[in-house]
Amino acid sequence: MKKIFVIAMAVVFAFAACKNTEAPAPVKKVDAQKFFKENIEKVETLCMEERASDEADLLGASYTYVDIDNDGVDELYIRDDASDSGWLLCCGADSLQLVAAENYKLHFSQLGNIIMLSGSAGTGTFYSAYYEIVNSSCAGPDFFELNEFVWGTEDSTRTVFHPVTDFDGDYPEEKTRPFFQKVDELKKTTDWALLNEGKTFKPIWELDGKVPEDEKE
Repeated sequence: MKKIFVIAMAVVFAFAACKNTEAPAPVKKVDAQKFFKENIEKVETLCMEERASDEADLLGASYTYVDIDNDGVDELYIRDDASDSGWLLCCGADSLQLVAAENYKLHFSQLGNIIMLSGSAGTGTFYSAYYEIVNSSCAGPDFFELNEFVWGTEDSTRTVFHPVTDFDGDYPEEKTRPFFQKVDELKKTTDWALLNEGKTFKPIWELDGKVPEDEKE
C-alpha cells in the first residue's frame, strides 16, 4: 500500500512540477523581477492550477525573490501562510516554470542550488523530492526518496525512485550516486535550510496590482 502511495505521489510531482522538462542550456541573463511582474497573471494561474492544497489562495499571499543557483537571475517564491502553502517558480530562457508546490506536510529546503521538497508521507515514513536549479531552470525532479522507519527501533529502509522511469522499484545506486555525492559535498560547508526562513516577504498585490480595500488610502 505504501509503495502505491509513493508511486501516486511521484506521478503527481513528476508531471505537475517543472512544466518545461527539457534539460537547461546556457541562456542570456533575464531580468527576472521584470519578467515575473509582466507575467504575473500567468504566474497566478499556474499556481492555482498546481496548488498542493485545496485551501491555497493567493489573495493574502506574499512573495520574495531568491537566487537559488547564484547565477544573478532570481527565482520567485510565493507563500500563502494561511494554508501553509507555497510555490517556487523560475524563468530561465524567458520561460515560466513551476518548480514545485508545497503544503502543510511538504516544505521546501535549500542546499546550494538544490531544492528538497520533503515531509511526512504517513506514520513512520518520510518523503523527499529533489530539484536541481541550473541556469535559472529546472529540468524536473531528479529523484524521489522514501525513508521508512521500523516502528519501535532506530532502523529504517531507504528507497530511491526515478520520477519518470522507475515507479516499480529501487533506482540503481550507481545512477543515484553522483547526485547524492554532490549533496554530501555541499553538506560539508552548509546544511539544508528551510526556504521560508530568514526571508523578507512582500504582499502579492505589489506584483499584481490587486490592492485590497483595507490597504487603499
